Order: sequence, then C-alpha cells, then structure tokens
Amino acid sequence: MNEEKEKTVLAETGRFAIDLAKLIFGGIILAGIMKYENGNSALLYSISSVAVLISFISGIILLAISKKEGK
Repeated sequence: MNEEKEKTVLAETGRFAIDLAKLIFGGIILAGIMKYENGNSALLYSISSVAVLISFISGIILLAISKKEGK
C-alpha cells in the first residue's frame, strides 16, 4: 500500500475510534437515564468508561500517527 493510502486509512480509523467512544459514552448516559436495573450499575459504568478511554486514546494515537507520517 502506498504512503498516501496508509495515511488515509490511519486517519479514518482514528476518526472511527473517536466516534465509537462518543457512541459508547452516549449509551452510558442513556442507560443511566433509563435506570439500568438488570445488573450492577457500577460495573456498567466502569466497563464502559474503560471502553470509552481506550477507544478515544487509540483514536488520538492513530490520528497523530497519520499526521506524523505525512511530514
């Protein structure tokens, strides 16, 4: 794969990971509003918070890598 395509793939994957983090965060808010009662709320919030952080950080890293390779 040439450099330009690789840079584009990294940038789009980074944006996707950040969008995924936003969707997971929105799901946490909706679950909190709807009073998630079928399980442990603390477990729900902790697992989804970790998922948001992992998705967001990996998205930022991928975007930084795509910008760095362009220089």
